Order: sequence, then structure tokens, then C-alpha cells
Amino acid sequence: MKTLILKNFAKWKELNKGNKFSLYDYIFHINKLKKVDSDIYFAFFELFWPSFIIYKDYVLLKENFSEEKVEDLIKREEKVEFWMNLFITDPYFENDDEKSEFLARSLMQVWQAKLEKDFPAKNFLVKYICDEEYGDYGLTFYQKT
Repeated sequence: MKTLILKNFAKWKELNKGNKFSLYDYIFHINKLKKVDSDIYFAFFELFWPSFIIYKDYVLLKENFSEEKVEDLIKREEKVEFWMNLFITDPYFENDDEKSEFLARSLMQVWQAKLEKDFPAKNFLVKYICDEEYGDYGLTFYQKT
């Protein structure tokens, strides 16, 4: 996977030439400057290392779970895990397809590792989603049958 250029971080490092600031220093600086609530770190943790719920043998993202949605998908004979585990990344980036794609592809690797850790006896497909017509990027996962 290609490396994403963090343009604002690069500018910040250029402005602070001579100092050996790391990406961690940059995060700390932005957190203080923008007065970001520290809860966001733990919210991001859930995004990058998600929790799962098992419901009727389905493995589902905890943050997407709704019993009503699952039952509706079952009733309509839809692919429950595919739709319940679908996560779209482009709303997090204003008109930046490169970052949307990069996040989706990065999350694929992380979620695959988490699924393997939590469910070593199950076999999952973690799938990248790109709908070029609508500019949607994302990912989903489901058990292989």
C-alpha cells in the first residue's frame, strides 16, 4: 500500500525546522491548539480496533448493531453481515478521494487482524468497496460460507 502524504504535518515540520518533532508531537500540538476533546482518541480506537457483537451466528460491528436492522435484513433475505458491517469512509474527508480510499484500505488490514484475533476459528472476507459513480469508499466484512 502506498504511503499517504500528511501535508499539514509536513508543513508543521517545515515551520519547526531544527526540532526533532515526531508525528506524536504533532498530534499533541493539534490537540492543544484546536482544543480537541480527548474522548476522540478512544472513539478512534473503536474505529481502528473495533468491538464485535455475535447475534444469531452473525459477527457484527458493535457500533453498527441494531436488532431491528438485522431482523429486517433477515426478513428481506439480504446479506446481513455485508450490510451491517459496511463502513463508508468518504464522509470523513471533504472531497478527498485519496484519503477516503487510503483509510478504507488501511482499515481492511486492521479489521482483518482484529477478526482473526477475536475469532480464530472463523473465516472472514474483508472487502474494499468503491462506488465510483457516487464517490463512495469503504469496506465491509462477512463470514465466508
